[in-house]
Amino acid sequence: MVYAGGIGGGSSAEIWGPPEQGAQDAAWSWTMLPAMSAARYSCSGCVMSDGRFAVLGGKASPIDECLSSCAVLTLGDRTHWEPLPPMHDARKDFACVAMAGCIIVAGGRNRQSAEVYDEVLGWWPRLLRDLPHISRMGMSGTLT
Repeated sequence: MVYAGGIGGGSSAEIWGPPEQGAQDAAWSWTMLPAMSAARYSCSGCVMSDGRFAVLGGKASPIDECLSSCAVLTLGDRTHWEPLPPMHDARKDFACVAMAGCIIVAGGRNRQSAEVYDEVLGWWPRLLRDLPHISRMGMSGTLT
């Protein structure tokens, strides 16, 4: 499990998991990850088809505008964040899911749009239709 950002966390990120080396019955713990390039909260995240973790949208602070920027975390010998192309619409408090080589994002506070990120082509084509209602209070969770 990856925890990234938060109002008090800014650009920090941590992962919950077993120790890298040691006894199999050792307790899991939080391990610090490299900081994201931008602070964010009210963002959404998902695991992409290649195992990387994407963090999408959100806000940098309560007074800032919503973000359209996205970042992806690669774990391994050289754990690092790198940018993904930005979404068409800046959004926070929205639902997202990764499936079939795509990331689908929908809604968010005062948003009616939905978008799809194609992992192979590396771009965000717009969907032809918006959601039936504007989300005034925001939404989060997983789409199915």
